[in-house]
Amino acid sequence: MKVLLIDDDEDDYIITEDVLDDIPFRSYELDWVSSYDDAIKIVHEGNHDVYIVDYLLGAKSGLDLIIECLEDHPFKPFILLTGQGDVKVDEQAMVAGASDYLVKGQITPQQLERAIRHSILHSKHLNHIQELNEKLEQRVQDRTRQLDNAIKTLQRSNEDLELQIFERKKAEDELLKSQAIYKIIAHNFPYGLIAVLDENLHYLFADGTGFKDLDLDADKIVGAKYFKFLSENDPSRAEEYQKCFKLAQEVIETGEEAIFEFKYKNLNYSTIIVPIKNSRQQTKQVLVVMLNVTQQAKAEEEIRKALTKERQLNELKSRFVSMASHEFRTPLSTIMSSVSLISRYNSPEQEEKKEKHIKRIKSSVNNLTQILNDFLSISKLEEGKAFVHRSTVDVDSYIDNLCDEMSSVTKQGQKIIISHEGESQFKTDPQILKNIIINLLSNAIKYSGIGSRIWISSSIDENELSVSIKDEGMGIPQKDQVHLFDRFFRAENAINIQGTGLGLNIVTKYLEMLSGSISFESKEDVGTTFSIKIPKKFIPNEKNTVDRG
Repeated sequence: MKVLLIDDDEDDYIITEDVLDDIPFRSYELDWVSSYDDAIKIVHEGNHDVYIVDYLLGAKSGLDLIIECLEDHPFKPFILLTGQGDVKVDEQAMVAGASDYLVKGQITPQQLERAIRHSILHSKHLNHIQELNEKLEQRVQDRTRQLDNAIKTLQRSNEDLELQIFERKKAEDELLKSQAIYKIIAHNFPYGLIAVLDENLHYLFADGTGFKDLDLDADKIVGAKYFKFLSENDPSRAEEYQKCFKLAQEVIETGEEAIFEFKYKNLNYSTIIVPIKNSRQQTKQVLVVMLNVTQQAKAEEEIRKALTKERQLNELKSRFVSMASHEFRTPLSTIMSSVSLISRYNSPEQEEKKEKHIKRIKSSVNNLTQILNDFLSISKLEEGKAFVHRSTVDVDSYIDNLCDEMSSVTKQGQKIIISHEGESQFKTDPQILKNIIINLLSNAIKYSGIGSRIWISSSIDENELSVSIKDEGMGIPQKDQVHLFDRFFRAENAINIQGTGLGLNIVTKYLEMLSGSISFESKEDVGTTFSIKIPKKFIPNEKNTVDRG
């Protein structure tokens, strides 16, 4: 696979070449160009599979180069390189048309391989969508030409009938000939129905493959009012059908065609109504063509969903890279400094200082673990790989054990007060329940001060398990409470405290899996109480739920 690096720094070329060499089971040929203008020429030649562009290229930027190249080659895969993890630069890269975004100094072989593979696949998808759109446009043009020809044929037939209106027998013969033409057109018109209506919008003729789909009776259709049977068979859309009927009336009144869409049960139809004018240019009849476009509508919806999902995954990945690089820095720095200081405390009188730094290391490790757990949890939930495994737990002792686990990360003087009422046995997923309680309890510890109290109370009645966690912490500002369960959201007064903004979003998703709910009360500088409820009555999904007794 041929890769072109566009970078004015030769060191970056050497580093990139080393990273590519470390990618297993892949063979890459890396070329390098340092000049903006030379890069434009080489990209236009199209001899490379993917292009890695530095953000800074002398007087111009990598974004300028991407925009200029994509004007002539809209589907080429570009990956933007920058020296710092900046969400704004990431967003600018996506807007410019880059397929991915990497930070210098943090690129691993796995990240680079995944970015190259994703960029090429993304480019292929865009190209495929463009081809589908072109084919669809061509089909519409072909259908339009067919309809134009049919309309001209019908108008000529109608004019012939007008010329011989005084000869009844000849008029009847001409009508039969016209109906024969309609039938030929209708039988050769797939996925729809062709009909002729009089000036009162009663069927004079109808034929086509759409009778069965629209639940129409071919023997009763002639003489019936337009949309009568559809309104009777699908009364929930009677108002919509009445609007379509009025559009058909306007064609009779104005002599101008009408195009609209309507739904019948689970089908989508596109309709065109064309006036058929006599020799005096009066509209006494209309031609109605109803085409079943259900499959086309489904295909368009699937494409929209795929594009939306791809954008969401790109956004989540970008936010993950940015958040991880920021949140890992503080605990890692703390660990490094504490380890360095511990090595100097060798005398017994310095034991207290050593313990202080050991506790700092434990706290930092716990922060790193929590960050990783959050990202792993959100990944499983997004990919549908999280499953419910229910078993019976003793809630009272279960919560005691969780609090013991968390005691190592409490702040100086913090006290956890536990209480339980009612039954002790409850059937649920113990791991999911642990994730929920640990997340809420760690928040209470994190956002409460030294020497504060935390209450965790639980109860089981005939209907549900209730757990509440109350703290004396900083509280949540009123204006931030509406966004509290949004992904990556951090309250204004918590921005400088370690965290990912994923915890409460994960809690809500886990509670949904258990058919549970969450609520909270909070007052700034007073404290916060979170309450969860998990019902005993649980409707399991056979595909993702396992009972263990």
